Amino acid sequence: MNLIHFGLRDRKDRPSTYKPFMHMLNMDGIQTPVPLSSIGKFENQNPDISVNVLYLDNRDIVPIRTSKFCNQRKYHMNLLMPTSDEKFHYTSVQSLSRLVCSRTKSKSKAYVCQYCLHPFCKEDHLTKHLPMCSLHEAQQITYPKPGKDTLKFTKFQYQFQVPFTIYADFECFLQKDSDQSDTHVPSGFCALTTSIFQEHDYKLFCYSGEKVMDEFFAHMRREEERIGAILSMNVEMDQLTPEQQTKHDEARLCTSCDEEFLLENPKTRHHCHVSG
Repeated sequence: MNLIHFGLRDRKDRPSTYKPFMHMLNMDGIQTPVPLSSIGKFENQNPDISVNVLYLDNRDIVPIRTSKFCNQRKYHMNLLMPTSDEKFHYTSVQSLSRLVCSRTKSKSKAYVCQYCLHPFCKEDHLTKHLPMCSLHEAQQITYPKPGKDTLKFTKFQYQFQVPFTIYADFECFLQKDSDQSDTHVPSGFCALTTSIFQEHDYKLFCYSGEKVMDEFFAHMRREEERIGAILSMNVEMDQLTPEQQTKHDEARLCTSCDEEFLLENPKTRHHCHVSG
C-alpha cells in the first residue's frame, strides 16, 4: 500500500495508517492474511500490481513466489514472509539491494534480479541478464526426506572396466561459404579401438579422402559387428584354484557394493565369458 500511495512516509508500521487507502485495492473474495495461493487472484483483480514473495531460509533469502507480471506492471512489490510455527505474515521489502548486500563485496548500490536475487554492480549487466533469467521458474531450495538424506554410491556397474573403447579424431579444413563464414569440412579421421583383452587391443584405422563421414560410419558398423561377435562368446569358467575357492568361501561382504550376503543378495561366482 505504501508503494501505491507515496504520501505514506511515517507510521508505516501501524495498520490504522492504511485503512483510509484500502479502497485502492480490490480484495473481493480474498482472505487476510493473503495465502500464497491467492496472490495470483490478487494480481488478476489489481492489474497494475505484481507481487513477489521471499522467504528467510536459515539466514538465506530465497524467492518462493515470482510473479509472471514481474517488470511489466506499474507497481511491483517484494514481500518477505516471516513464519512462526503455522503462522505467517508479510513485510514490505523497501530495498532488495540492502536485503542481499551480503552477497557482494561492493559497498555501493546493487542492481538485483527480481527472479534469482543475484546482485549486479551495474544496471546494464542486470538488463542483459533479465531476458534469459525471466524464462525460468524462481529458484527454490528443496531438502531430501528423512531416511533418504544420505547420498550413497549405487551405480556399482560403473566400477568395472568396459571391455572395448573407441577413440576417434578428425582432421578438417576450412571452406569459405557464400556469406564469407567458415565451415569445417572433414578431410580424414583416425579411430583407435582399445580393449581389456590383450589379443583384441590397439586396433588402429586411418582414412583420408572423399566421403569421410560415410567411411567413418562404415568403420563404426564394422567394429560394432566385430566387437559384438567377441562379446557374444560364452566360454565356460575356469576351475577355481584352492586359494580362490578359500577366499570365496570365507567372503562375507560383496567386494562391489560392500553389502552382506543375504538371501536377497546371494553369493555368486562371476567370470569373464570371453576369457573364462
